[in-house]
Amino acid sequence: MLPEYPRSVGVELMNGDDAKIGLDDGEFLFRFRSAKALLDDDHENGGFQELEKQTIYFARPEALNDPMEGLSDAFWDGDHVLWENLFRHYALSLIWYAHQWLLLKPEEISQAKVSAWVTEMDLPTDSFRALYQEFSSDFCAEIGSTELAGILGRRTIPLRRERLTNLLSHIHQTALSHLFRVFKKHGLTKFELPIAESCESRVKTIVCCWEDIAFKPSTVDMPVEDQFELVSSIGNRVSHQLELGMLTQIDNVAWARKSIALMACFPEMYVDAFLRDLHFTPWRVACFSCRCINASMWGTYGSEHRGAALVFRTEQRGGKRFFRVQGMVGTGAPGIELEVRSVNYRKRPPALDSFLEIGMLPMRKLENTWMKSAYGTPSVRLQEMMKDLDAWRASHWRNASERATWKHPDWEHEDEQRLIASTAFSDDPAPEPLTYKFSQLEGIVFGMRMSSEDKLKIVSVIERKCRAEGRAEFRFFQAYYSPSKGDMDITELGLLKFKGAD
Repeated sequence: MLPEYPRSVGVELMNGDDAKIGLDDGEFLFRFRSAKALLDDDHENGGFQELEKQTIYFARPEALNDPMEGLSDAFWDGDHVLWENLFRHYALSLIWYAHQWLLLKPEEISQAKVSAWVTEMDLPTDSFRALYQEFSSDFCAEIGSTELAGILGRRTIPLRRERLTNLLSHIHQTALSHLFRVFKKHGLTKFELPIAESCESRVKTIVCCWEDIAFKPSTVDMPVEDQFELVSSIGNRVSHQLELGMLTQIDNVAWARKSIALMACFPEMYVDAFLRDLHFTPWRVACFSCRCINASMWGTYGSEHRGAALVFRTEQRGGKRFFRVQGMVGTGAPGIELEVRSVNYRKRPPALDSFLEIGMLPMRKLENTWMKSAYGTPSVRLQEMMKDLDAWRASHWRNASERATWKHPDWEHEDEQRLIASTAFSDDPAPEPLTYKFSQLEGIVFGMRMSSEDKLKIVSVIERKCRAEGRAEFRFFQAYYSPSKGDMDITELGLLKFKGAD
């Protein structure tokens, strides 16, 4: 390798008759990585040989550093058919979860999952279905689900997450007492819970009060819907504090956690499972930035400036940018072009019509579980969906993209661009890192604190790859502090070439 004096990135760098494109023209993606992730082969300590293997790891939303990833401003706006089916489905999800809960040891309780995708057709045996039908019938009769569904179907303001969780919490103890009575009757447990005080009148009173408040002039400078969410969230947070208090007072913490999971946490877990399982296909994301001169970004994602930024070239067509990857489930050897999506920074997540966006069930299960009553009466929301199914599908995928590409303005300094991996063929579209072609890697930016040893290792890998593919040009850059600008800047090592590459 021959050293070169750095040149400013903002200037077009000439190579013969060709002009090199500046890094700020919007054609490139920058991915900050540590030297260990790029070079080392030690998975347990963060070494993945990403440069040698040409891999990009796509992370699950829950593995990212923002706890609001994938969050939607969900609301439930349904007629009496949908609300009555929600109560039946709540009973179904509860009995499915409870049968796992009975079998697991206290220290294993985290293995029990609330699965909102389960329908009556998915129950494994006729006896299980009969058990569910008996429990569901008793529970729905006890809470007066038909009348309650009618009230909810006529309400003025849809229920959002906190209010739905609060509502379900009010009926949960009734559900549990009937569930364990049925379990004991059929010899599945030796104990049963005390019969809970009837909640029918209390729940109806709460729902009717919501409606009364919605029609009254507001006394505070806040939308009524937000007021409802605030009050409900306070109640839900109080429950969380009581649960934490129980854990501090009981010696057998594992047993306490198991009890709390079923007795107190289930309503909120059910709402979260509804949002996770029923709306959109599972997704993974690879995060990039559209610029690489933000010192904070280097400090956070570039291993405190000791790492590097990979510079990827994208393909532009029809006003959109694309990046091809190989290895995604269901795409075959050629791979797939993923659209580069800009993150939208906003205070609130995108709204999500929860009943209308149930897109993860086959039509038969969707109709039988949600969109038709026990007597075959269709929901008006089903008619909305079927009126123009193609338009519904297009809107559904737009909503899926919005859900995966919004972040709070606190993150705006990242100028983030994303690749979203999602497929209907698998619950996990990218269990292994995806790969790219070496020609898509335009260059590498060395961090301000990157050691000479790591730089040489990177150059060695790149030289070997260039020679293997007969590639004469590869761009190296150096990050540095510019006294004249008072900012971080990037310069290109324009004469850094491989001997004999021309």
